[in-house]
Order: sequence, then structure tokens, then C-alpha cells
Amino acid sequence: MIRRGPWLALAVMLASAGSYGEERRVYEGVVDLKGKTIGTLILLEAGGDSLQGWIRMEKFVPIEGGSVSDTGAEFRAAGSRYEIDERKGRISYSGPDGEGSRYVTRLSRLTGLFDELSEESNFSGVNIAAMEVNGRRRDLRVGRPALWKRIGPPFETFERVEELLGKQISVWVADANARTGRIVAVEEPAGMDIPLKAPKKPKDKKQEKEQDKKP
Repeated sequence: MIRRGPWLALAVMLASAGSYGEERRVYEGVVDLKGKTIGTLILLEAGGDSLQGWIRMEKFVPIEGGSVSDTGAEFRAAGSRYEIDERKGRISYSGPDGEGSRYVTRLSRLTGLFDELSEESNFSGVNIAAMEVNGRRRDLRVGRPALWKRIGPPFETFERVEELLGKQISVWVADANARTGRIVAVEEPAGMDIPLKAPKKPKDKKQEKEQDKKP
């Protein structure tokens, strides 16, 4: 178990307009690609009359404009047009890879102090991230969430969530209830620029001496 800092009561907050636009949304669903059904993740950022973001089609590709409404969104990406209807829980699409209508769901955004990281009690190998949101502890399952970078394309998977311990973070959660949920995406916190690969740890003096002795 890893633990940092005292518990704090933190409210769920919207990201600032200067950093993240006026509104952010994340959807999880399935679409067709090259004749195959794949899982997808859609990261949308709306500001004024513009819409930008990313859709995962094996890898993340940029969204080329569109709009959002109270009940969904429509946008273009990689030559295809997509339309999300939250009331029906469907994403409709048409383009070079064909057309269809499949399942989609909008995820919940939680913001709070990431205080503790532990392993699930049933030894399944799944980590649990403890956050306090609105004065209530949330135990969120962590698999291989995407990292929504502040600048540049998202990381398809982010497995070093321990680097965020002790920080106020925002996560997007599926299957959310008052206590639990599954983290699907993590927003890169303000002031951080997380590299794709973990930085190499500096060698200690003992290791350096041993390497110097090698022929």
C-alpha cells in the first residue's frame, strides 16, 4: 500500500477555461474499424463555437471539428462523421470504414486528492486508487487508463499512476456509484509534463564503480 498526505475534502470542479476549454467530456464505446469491432475512447473539449479532441481508433487520432449539445455531440475524424446520442446510448458513424450504430456511454468526471494506491483485496492484480471527492472516499479500480495530455496526443495507456500520488487530479470513471468505479482516463495535472516512458533512475556510486571495473 502506498499512502500520501492527510485526507482533504475537495469538491468536484470543472477545469479552468484557460487550460481545458469551457467543457470537457469523455465517452467510452465501440465502433467499427477495417471490418472489426473495437473499443474506443472519445475525448472532447468544447470552447465557444469550436470543438477539438481525440478519438481512439487503435491509436488516438485528432477530431477535426464539430459541436456538442445537452444530449450528445457530432464531429469528424479520420475522414468519418460521428454522432453521439446520449439518450439512446448510441454512436452512429459513416465514412471510409463503413457505417453503423453502436453502444456508447458518457463517463463521470471526478476531481479530488489522490491519497492512496493499494491492491484489490481479492488479489486480482487490480490496483485501487483512493480519492476523496466532496468529502467522501472513492475507491476506484485502476487498469490501464488513457492519459489526457495537456499538450499533444493522449497516451493510449498510462501505467504509472503512482506518480500522481499526493496531487489533486481529475479522472473519468465508468460504472460509477457513490463508492466505487473504474478509471478509464486521467487528466494530466496542471504544471506537469509526463513523459511516455519513465525517466531512468540515476545510478548510485556503487553501480558506477562496478561498471568502471568492467573491461
